[in-house]
Amino acid sequence: MDRDEHMNASIRPARSSDIPFLVESALAAEKSGGEHAPIARLFGLDEHTVRGLITAMFEEEIDGCEFGLSSFLVVDNGVGPEAAVAGWIEGVNENDMLSQLLRANLIGFTFPAEAMEHLRANGPAVSALAIPRQRGALQIEYVHVAPTARGKGYAKALIQQHLEAAIQQRVELAQVQVFAHNVTAIALYTKLGFQHTGTFVTDHPNAPNLLPHTEKWLMERVLH
Repeated sequence: MDRDEHMNASIRPARSSDIPFLVESALAAEKSGGEHAPIARLFGLDEHTVRGLITAMFEEEIDGCEFGLSSFLVVDNGVGPEAAVAGWIEGVNENDMLSQLLRANLIGFTFPAEAMEHLRANGPAVSALAIPRQRGALQIEYVHVAPTARGKGYAKALIQQHLEAAIQQRVELAQVQVFAHNVTAIALYTKLGFQHTGTFVTDHPNAPNLLPHTEKWLMERVLH
């Protein structure tokens, strides 16, 4: 556990008692400043139901994707978590599986059949924003700070910790995906050395009903 003297809080790996906060972090990050979580709309479910399903996925404790408990670091103020960021090395897990497949398997195991039908129907609207993740690269996802804890540098500190751990493992590249309208996140990643390396756009007429934005960026940082 590391303590940042400027933060008055500790950075530590997430544990099972943090799952409720991680679920809220995942939903908030997916909303990207909007009112609706894409994961709920894609599956035709209400947010309360999705919250329970995401909880179940975290409880499976699958390594190597954004719904893996081991992927997350949190900032703990002594009472509980105030910020969280997921980070994992793509394809480096027990079965050497890419995170897209791990996520798909988790969702297929957890979500009801009717929700999967909704996903199949909505898939064409969002498929253009399915940005490939590079095997062996650090992936940063689900950056979230509780509203009462913002402005303290928590997100930056958590991402830096993920970057430092990746560098120690001789990882050469870090990647993050961000909706193009999220200027606050883009500014943070830019300060941390990430550069815009790819633009992905969907022009499907139903995309604005499902997603916070129809343009997504890939940002990357070389780690050597």
